[in-house]
Amino acid sequence: MTSFYFEDIFERYASEIDDLRSDSEGKDVLKKRVREKHSEFPFLLSMIDTAPEMVASALHGAFRFSAPKALHAASHTEPGDGSFPAWDELAESLDIAPWAQPLIAQSLKQDGGADFLVTAAVLEWMLGSGAIARAATPSTSDEDEDSDDLGEAGEEWLSEQGFDAVDR
Repeated sequence: MTSFYFEDIFERYASEIDDLRSDSEGKDVLKKRVREKHSEFPFLLSMIDTAPEMVASALHGAFRFSAPKALHAASHTEPGDGSFPAWDELAESLDIAPWAQPLIAQSLKQDGGADFLVTAAVLEWMLGSGAIARAATPSTSDEDEDSDDLGEAGEEWLSEQGFDAVDR
């Protein structure tokens, strides 16, 4: 489970990426559409506060994550609370694609740009970490036993990846 902020915004972000993924003929056009968003980025930045998921989609594929624990911890925070990470600190744990550097520089010139970049990185990490599957409809009571088994398997996998076990 993530913070309410990321839980809410992630669903919209995943939908935005899904909408960009294919054209009316079903062809995969995600990369082309993300590149188009790069040219629209100055306009998109005006939506940082109202629709950050729309702006963040322009950074899809920009980040590689060398410290998943930092992203996991960030996904449990919200902008404005004392534990929301600073962009400068989080950026140290990211490999950032060269094409994204100008977009990041533009973001940092905006009020709230640093928090937006943290949000964008966490959303990308969540997208790549299987959070879409976890965001699916809650299981019914008939499926609870299966979900418990999957939960245990997931906890084991997370433990193997270096995450601490969650106390329930």
